[in-house]
Amino acid sequence: MKLSRLSIKNFLGVHEVEMPLTHPVTLFSGKNGAGKSSLQEAVRMALTGETVRVGLKKECIQLVTEGAKLGFVEVEIDHKICVALCLPAGKATLSEDYVLPRALPHVLDAQHFTRLGCNERGKFLFSLMGLNAGRTEVQRRLLEKGCDTQKVEALMPLLRSGFDAAHEGAKDKARDQKAAWRTLTGETYGEKKAATWQAKRPEFDRAASADLPHRLSALDAELAETHQHLGGLQADHKRYADSAQRLAEWREKGSQHACIADTLARDQAELKEWETKVATLKALSFSKNALPCPHCDTLLALEDGELHAVPLTQGIEENLSRLPEYEEAVCQLKQAVTNDERALADAKAAVKAIAELELALGAKPDETTLQAAREHLEKLKIDRGALAEKWAAYQEAERQVTQADERTAKALSAHESVLAWNEIADALAPEGIPGEMLAEALTPLNERLEDSAAITEWAQVVVTKDMHVQAGGRSYALLSESEKWRADAMLAEAISYLSKIKLVVLDRFDVLDLKGREELLTWLDRLAQGGEIDTALIFGTLKALPQSFSQNIATHWLEKGVIVEFKEAA
Repeated sequence: MKLSRLSIKNFLGVHEVEMPLTHPVTLFSGKNGAGKSSLQEAVRMALTGETVRVGLKKECIQLVTEGAKLGFVEVEIDHKICVALCLPAGKATLSEDYVLPRALPHVLDAQHFTRLGCNERGKFLFSLMGLNAGRTEVQRRLLEKGCDTQKVEALMPLLRSGFDAAHEGAKDKARDQKAAWRTLTGETYGEKKAATWQAKRPEFDRAASADLPHRLSALDAELAETHQHLGGLQADHKRYADSAQRLAEWREKGSQHACIADTLARDQAELKEWETKVATLKALSFSKNALPCPHCDTLLALEDGELHAVPLTQGIEENLSRLPEYEEAVCQLKQAVTNDERALADAKAAVKAIAELELALGAKPDETTLQAAREHLEKLKIDRGALAEKWAAYQEAERQVTQADERTAKALSAHESVLAWNEIADALAPEGIPGEMLAEALTPLNERLEDSAAITEWAQVVVTKDMHVQAGGRSYALLSESEKWRADAMLAEAISYLSKIKLVVLDRFDVLDLKGREELLTWLDRLAQGGEIDTALIFGTLKALPQSFSQNIATHWLEKGVIVEFKEAA
């Protein structure tokens, strides 16, 4: 950023300054109260909009020089961009091409960096070097280190709370996976042991068990065939036994044929006898009611509505009273004859069936064959049970092997997760990505500070990893006033160089002794010669205007708020 012109009127101690900046280095000197600091603050307020000496914009009226009502500051940049500040409104007017660099406050106020806290210094340096500690950048760096993509993604929300939270989160995840490994294995976790740990597997001959299903199928087929064969034998035996039983029954019936025939003959004879008795009694009953015909005195009896002539029979009351008994006896004898006839028919049929059944019965089945079939079936069942036990044992062993392999795989997965989370935790540790990013921010800064110390022969300024500032190995807080000024000047220049602003404003350089002032001007002149600085504004209280010893340095004398020739102030 090359400042090409300053126009300031009625700003605190500056009454009026209108001047082009024709040299890279411009030194403003004068006595106390001449307006040097006011000039420096006017430039800073115009370029940054940052109020100086007052806290609020409405208090900017206090920045107007006493006795004046209006004031303004105009700063021209590169002969084309203009920024202006109007007082007492405190309102800045910026050219459309003007973009406020973030590092500008650090080069307009050399003490700005050392006034920041350590965290703010770190954030500023990250921004200065174009580094980003946000999710996207950290995720990119983790993936470049080969960290697990899914685990990195899962951890990213913790990064919002900072590197420490994400680092501890990854360590917690690693501990959780170690606990999972211990649960799976029942052993204490160890990185070397976990890498090769395997669950115990039962030993069995897989090749010898390969044909078990085929053998079981063959046995099942033979069992089915044997069952069928035995069923046939048993059916034959049952048929023979049933036929033999029927034959015995029929023989029993056939053997009773003669007896049944005799019984039938007796029952038939007795039936005939009783039927005769009944007929006689009925005849007695019929003649009992006969009456003589009125014409011829023939005895007539009424039967079924007709008159019949009947023989003359003397009715006997005693015999007639037994007629129902005789009739009952006849009925019973008729039933007996019927039964005898049926039994005789069965006996005749049995005699006939015996011959047919004896012909069909054939030889008696062999009991030895049946027993052998039964024994063979039992043996097959025993063999099948033993084979099934072997197959079940094989399946159980295979299941245990599968479970063991699964445990081994899960344990290895847990171990790999431990390693993956540890890798992420290491990457997020202070010496990991945060340290790398910090080194990326600090290394260029400290290298530039080292170059400046070599040129000026001042104490080496270093910004440490914890963002503390040291000079010559001593903490900034322990430095003298002039040591602090030199440290601030080198820090401001390094920021100016790294940000490519190439602008630095240094007030109160009079804190340096003559040798220190000479070293300062020599340093700035060398920077100007190398094109490493476009504009340097130097302010200090001096008794006299120093002689310029380089074409890169212009000197001006301020008195009562205006630029004057030094001879006028002598």
